[in-house]
Amino acid sequence: MDAIAPHYDTWVNSAVYRKCRLFASPVLESLTYTPWYLVPMFWVPIILYLGVTQYIELVACGDSCKQTPLSNIQYIYHIVLGIILWSILEYSLHRWVFHLNPGSSVTMIRLHFLMHGMHHKVPFDGLRQVFPPIPAFLLAVVIYSILQFFFDYSFIKLTGGLIGYLTYDMIHYYVHHGSPRDGTYLYAMKRYHSNHHFINHDKAFGISSKVWDIVFRTFVHVKKLGFSLHW
Repeated sequence: MDAIAPHYDTWVNSAVYRKCRLFASPVLESLTYTPWYLVPMFWVPIILYLGVTQYIELVACGDSCKQTPLSNIQYIYHIVLGIILWSILEYSLHRWVFHLNPGSSVTMIRLHFLMHGMHHKVPFDGLRQVFPPIPAFLLAVVIYSILQFFFDYSFIKLTGGLIGYLTYDMIHYYVHHGSPRDGTYLYAMKRYHSNHHFINHDKAFGISSKVWDIVFRTFVHVKKLGFSLHW
């Protein structure tokens, strides 16, 4: 790592089609793998629980309501707002945290490589494509503990945020390993995200959407082709 440090940015963005081993111990190494299906298995029950319990408590509460009940439209509004808040967080984390310049510090370079650099070095490693559920859960708790002071009906918004997160993680996996058809939204996002990986590493940070790239002027125009790509 000391030898790589002076040109880490160039090295980490030069992708290779191979696996990346982190630990000599097979047991420790296996703990770094996250099959994509573990993410929905973990989060879908939590999302359903939060969504249903909040709906019963705040919308369909009848005479047991502790306050004026929300309408279905208001409930959906808070869900959608949570999804929008996630989309902002998705962009912000990717741009300002995952792509933070580690400088020449070997410690910071190692931290960056574990956090996001490895994904750019070996972008085809399907077992390290999604965020492990337990660290993601802890991060969600931290984020929620902060945001609850700024927003009302915070658990409903959290439900929307988790829907947005799950959608993002599944889209991220799919645009790396799926074969979307030309003309579809996922086809466009696959080409857009590929541009981020292999051409414009400092732009095109949106994965589930290009909206915040447009807002923050990091949007990339992907060249139109006269033929369809097949992966």
